[in-house]
Amino acid sequence: MPRFSVQNTLRTSIIFVLAFALILTSGISSAQTVHKETSTLPYAMYRGTAVWVEDYALIIGGRTLVEQLDTIIKFDPKSKQVETLSARLPTPRASVSSVWTGEYVYIFAGDHSGQRLKNILRYDPSTGVVEEMQEELPMELVGSTAIWFDSKAYIFGGHNDTDFSDMIFVYEPATGNVSTLSTRLPTPRAGTSAVSVGDHIYLFGGRWQAQILTDIIEFDPVAQSIRLMQSQMPGPIYHTSAIWSGKHAYVFGGSNGSETTDEIVKFDPYNETVVRIGARLPTTRERTSAVWSGSVAYVFGGQSGGDSFDDIVAFDPEGVPEGDDITLYIVLAIIIILLAIVLPPVFYMRRKRMS
Repeated sequence: MPRFSVQNTLRTSIIFVLAFALILTSGISSAQTVHKETSTLPYAMYRGTAVWVEDYALIIGGRTLVEQLDTIIKFDPKSKQVETLSARLPTPRASVSSVWTGEYVYIFAGDHSGQRLKNILRYDPSTGVVEEMQEELPMELVGSTAIWFDSKAYIFGGHNDTDFSDMIFVYEPATGNVSTLSTRLPTPRAGTSAVSVGDHIYLFGGRWQAQILTDIIEFDPVAQSIRLMQSQMPGPIYHTSAIWSGKHAYVFGGSNGSETTDEIVKFDPYNETVVRIGARLPTTRERTSAVWSGSVAYVFGGQSGGDSFDDIVAFDPEGVPEGDDITLYIVLAIIIILLAIVLPPVFYMRRKRMS
């Protein structure tokens, strides 16, 4: 008959813990759905802008470590093909912003070899034609953020040679009208990212001169009102990219002014919660661009220090272990350990009564 001892209990406990650790590791690794696509961009690039057009992504402008780009690059996730289109921007430019209207891509301002721009470009994917519009933004801008809402483009912040902007410009392509809202951002800023959620637009972080911001701003385009939310980013951050998945906003990478990060931050506007998720970008990076395909986010290029990247990172948020999930794993681990301690003597006493 087996003999109960501390050694037997310890041995059984170790077996339980090791088995649980194996299951836990397997579960987390299978849920980590961040990976590099086999396709790469034509260049290691950053400071571009990206839009999702029906069933493919367009990456527009940007720069390499050597030169600015006038290219429009097409990425088709189904075929995994990357193609540099024949269409070109009028001049190479970086730090532009853009929107997709369902028919055209509008591209706003940016930097051309140190010259700050305020023009508006229109790209028609069906014809491959890039056209410079007659209307312009009220001021030159670099590092602005643009969102399409209710047949209008909203252009937030940015900076020029003299100052940072707290202004919100509205461009209505149907009329060609460009206006400046009386509503202003809480402080001037550039290098934000933004998503549109229902009747609101949310902006994340940014930089105002030497100050890196943690703000999350809620903008109501209908009421033209601004709310600085109590929820904040986990730390000061700018030069991020962001997407809306239909459930949550995800903010990718960025810089705190001294170092870049590989973090992915999840924001729930309904519960006003912010959490760093377990998944990470392959390397730390800022100045990426990102799109949402309807099921997967694609993050393009980026920069970290003296390095830039040509990779296309795919992120599926559905299976990623996040803050609540990791807490659940910890609770389960504690339960397993307690069972490993309690069950051996219980089994021993039961067998002793039966013998």
